Amino acid sequence: MSSEFDFSILHQAARLAVMGHGTAEPNPMVGCILTNSDGDIVGEGFHEKCGEAHAELNALAKAGDDAQGSTAYITLEPCNHQGKTPPCSEALLKAGVARVVIGVRDPNEDASGGIDFLRRNSIEVEIANDEICAELIAPFAYKIKTGLPWVTCKWAQTKDGCIETPRNESKWISCEESQQLVHEERGCVDAIVVGVGTVVADNPTLTVRGAIKHRTPIRVVIDPALRTPLESKILNEDAPTLIVHAEGAETSEFSDYELLSLPRTNEVLDLAPLFRHLVTKYDATNVMVEGGTTLFQHIFKQNLANELWVFTAQNRSNMTPKINMNSLLTTLSTTRIEEEPSGVDTVERYLVNHCK
Repeated sequence: MSSEFDFSILHQAARLAVMGHGTAEPNPMVGCILTNSDGDIVGEGFHEKCGEAHAELNALAKAGDDAQGSTAYITLEPCNHQGKTPPCSEALLKAGVARVVIGVRDPNEDASGGIDFLRRNSIEVEIANDEICAELIAPFAYKIKTGLPWVTCKWAQTKDGCIETPRNESKWISCEESQQLVHEERGCVDAIVVGVGTVVADNPTLTVRGAIKHRTPIRVVIDPALRTPLESKILNEDAPTLIVHAEGAETSEFSDYELLSLPRTNEVLDLAPLFRHLVTKYDATNVMVEGGTTLFQHIFKQNLANELWVFTAQNRSNMTPKINMNSLLTTLSTTRIEEEPSGVDTVERYLVNHCK
């Protein structure tokens, strides 16, 4: 059985793994820590970039000869196949690691088998089945299971649940610190999705600004009737743009842009094919939906949201919102996983229960 010490080191490895967000994908984020017989850390590493060394190899390289007889704490089962890098299971054996504590099994059948390999070669293996390690690879595992990316719905709202701002006033509800967090996350995701109402009302750029751009997310506009103004910033060349429309829409004015036609069900676009398209064409793992309220409603009703990221300002609105986001949130089955201050705002993250 894994001890309290084992879990504490695993969780340190998980914090290391998160440092690969935005560069490890479409691979999972993985962290590894090696300790000697006294429990001292002798090597640590994380999967820094897809196609480059895995977490285990980085940790072993730092440990050097101290890896002999060590315990390896790895957030995910070490791979057992030759891909862009050699099998990590063989590297652990060759380095003389004596014991391996694994956060969770690898859901990818092509890469799994590391546990059995290590045990066949007389290395002690314990599987912690740790919740934090499972959350770490949730987007990767969900993509393998469903063929869909991990969809995070992000919005900023007033304390009373309004995400609209009065005309001729600042379109920003959240503070500068919150806006910075959003740009940092934009620089780590594969796609940003908005509805055409947001494009018409706000003319957003949907690019990464003032933050490290680990990847350039594709901008996606849900525009059933193709009413996106051709002068919109979202159609500039700063990033690729995909315009999603209903079957039968007149497309001649948009022949210079990438288009995707979707079927309707009860006059609402079926959005699952869009998200599958983002996986099959762009190998997308993480997608961020930035609104507006109508799009959020459709995504929730179609059971496509995995996570919510809610920024709440301290002020109340002087408007009556078209849709109250506080009320909408109560209609969903969620688990709050994080609540922190962000400047003068409060930021909360929720996992959506009962997603596909």
